[in-house]
Amino acid sequence: MAQFGQRRHEVLVGNLANVDTPDYRPRDLPVDQFQNALKDAIEQRRLNESGGTSAADFYRVRKSPQANFTDELFKAVEAQPENITFHDNNNRSIEQEVSKLTKNMMMQNYAVQLMTTQFSLMQSVIAERP
Repeated sequence: MAQFGQRRHEVLVGNLANVDTPDYRPRDLPVDQFQNALKDAIEQRRLNESGGTSAADFYRVRKSPQANFTDELFKAVEAQPENITFHDNNNRSIEQEVSKLTKNMMMQNYAVQLMTTQFSLMQSVIAERP
């Protein structure tokens, strides 16, 4: 999740940097496809789970072809026009791009906090073992 958020941040910042570039079309990553692939991977893991979880299990689910975590989900595509096209053939909207960027930043912060909590939990479990 954090990697997807980082990649999307790069794309959205590129949109803001090119807001005055003639003929530039804003790009974005396929967020819905990523969320569906993530949901499918979590459901698949729950179905196959036999009790314990490990980092190796997560890596296998993430890299498996069934999980749909492919380069296609990290490839920037032209965003659907949400705005009118200006005289320079650009359909920019700084407000919409900043809104997307803020939402993405919040999701990325959530993912990092979740990972930090999981690592803290693992550290406390390891420290309690004799």
